[in-house]
Amino acid sequence: MPHKWPGGFTLQFWSPKEFKRSELMDSDFLKDLDYLRMKCGFPLRMNNDARTQEDLERIYAKEISKGQHYPTDSSHLYIEGNVEFEEEEVKVRAGDIEPSIPRPGDGSDFTLEKRELKLLLEILKMWEEGRWPKLGLGIETGHTHVDDTPRLGDRRPAHWVAVSK
Repeated sequence: MPHKWPGGFTLQFWSPKEFKRSELMDSDFLKDLDYLRMKCGFPLRMNNDARTQEDLERIYAKEISKGQHYPTDSSHLYIEGNVEFEEEEVKVRAGDIEPSIPRPGDGSDFTLEKRELKLLLEILKMWEEGRWPKLGLGIETGHTHVDDTPRLGDRRPAHWVAVSK
């Protein structure tokens, strides 16, 4: 079922309601996520999407209180534009996603493990095809992180394995 998005575009698989901060997401990246979902052939779930500076400070409050490092330039970070300083708004091109738990009739007979592998394969194909040249791919305990964040260009493409925050 097509889902209409603010901004005048439609996605086949993703609804704005599946995102915490859909209004802060980059529309081209959302279209790529829709393509990814189609290529996978099974439902995907969004765990985390765009974050504000306040969100980061809340999530990493423990690290901040101890003076420890935290990702101040997270790919999830929405950057608000400032006309006075000629700074442009930077919408988010990142998401933490996971395949849905298999259910009868959901479009795929894959086990959860096969779905996770298929998701990784399709993400890497999108990088190889040039859709996501600045790919950040994190295999994490509760999700797969994917981003295509040009402002992190000198650190992209990249991949990592981590424990979910």
